[in-house]
Amino acid sequence: MLTFGDWPYGDTPVVVLSRRTLEVPAVLAATVEVMACPPVELIERLAQRGAKHLYIDGGQTIQGFLRAGLIQQLIITRVPILIGSGIPLFGALLHDIRWRHMATQTFANGLVQSRYERIG
Repeated sequence: MLTFGDWPYGDTPVVVLSRRTLEVPAVLAATVEVMACPPVELIERLAQRGAKHLYIDGGQTIQGFLRAGLIQQLIITRVPILIGSGIPLFGALLHDIRWRHMATQTFANGLVQSRYERIG
């Protein structure tokens, strides 16, 4: 994210999940924190701080939260670029997870964003 130019999250608290030791730049130290814990523990810690809605991103992170049953809403944004490799957004799951389509929005730059809510 640091290579994107201006920090897009402003003063919004950001938690970076990583198994590696990461150094947060001093300019972001007031809002960015690094944690290494399972999804359930992260949710508990952040709930104690008053967090109610979390934005979860990253293939392996999303997969862990899905396996733990901790995602109630998906917002999937499709970008008109095919990426040749990387970590899949959705990996193998223990069982199917059903979702209800709530809305889809298109943007002039070609992005298509769909919102789904978990129904089971």
